[in-house]
Amino acid sequence: MIGADLVPAGMLVLLVTAPADARTAVLYGLAVALGAGQTLWGMAMRAHLPTMVGPDRLTRANGLVVTLRSAGMLLGFASAGVLVGWLGYHVAFLVDAATYLLSALLLLPVARRTAAVGRPATAGRPAVEGRAPGRFGLLRAVAPVVPAMIAVRAADALGSASHNVGLPVYATLVRPDSPATFAAVFTTAWAAGSLLAGRWAARRAKRAGRGPTELPFGVATCLMSVCFVLAFTGLPVWLLVPVTLAAGAADGYAEISYTTRLQAVDGDLRPRLFGFASAAQNAGFGLGMIICAVLLDRFPPFPVVGVAHGLALAAALAFLVVHVRLRAAARRPPAEVAP
Repeated sequence: MIGADLVPAGMLVLLVTAPADARTAVLYGLAVALGAGQTLWGMAMRAHLPTMVGPDRLTRANGLVVTLRSAGMLLGFASAGVLVGWLGYHVAFLVDAATYLLSALLLLPVARRTAAVGRPATAGRPAVEGRAPGRFGLLRAVAPVVPAMIAVRAADALGSASHNVGLPVYATLVRPDSPATFAAVFTTAWAAGSLLAGRWAARRAKRAGRGPTELPFGVATCLMSVCFVLAFTGLPVWLLVPVTLAAGAADGYAEISYTTRLQAVDGDLRPRLFGFASAAQNAGFGLGMIICAVLLDRFPPFPVVGVAHGLALAAALAFLVVHVRLRAAARRPPAEVAP
């Protein structure tokens, strides 16, 4: 995690200090460093969080992570325009580099404490012949719920790509006089909803003593997809804000439910599982970015977002149907065998 902070910080400083003719190449390198660093950082944090806080406080910790991340996004949205407008892009990039350095410094005590304690013993499932299970063995070890949730989350990432690509186009169409303001309202409402979901999940876990289950994950994913599609139907601003707020809240709660469920697997399988889950989500997001960018050259944003989030909605509904049937079958008493 510290290395994943230091590399982007160095690339940001290099972007500012590099000659003008070399900045384009550095910018592409920065994009790769940010993508790889954020993936590794998030995977390591989620895999290590159960060891840090314990299973009884895991949902509250995940809720707090989502809350603070959303607050950071709101602060970033609010400060970016001021920094760029008053001081220019160079200062904004240097401030960004400083935030990565601050994160690395805050992680140093955690790294020392982890090294002193050592790797905790886990009661994980033993590997065959002393070897870690392969990719398919890993999925079989956590089947059937966890692989199904990963598949839904990958479809959700494809849907998220559609509104990320479509938002600038849609903002230009509905607010040609000020598309940046429209996009800022959209993203700020989403971040505020995610923040509220994090706080609500943390308080609910503290009061109820248990975290969200697989059922709320599916319901929240469905609600998120529906709200994002509605946000591209030409709603007035007074109605767009609560719809986007609901989309952010559903997205945040789905993430908390998903992360908490994956963290419940055996400790020796957890890092590899989060690595596989991150790869699946990034594949869905990257594929969605490519497909939706091509489609937006031919179609308006609404049908593109509708189809992409429709796939996520269908995957979440299928997950809910199968999950409810499996729970009902598990509760059904076994049939008596005739003598």
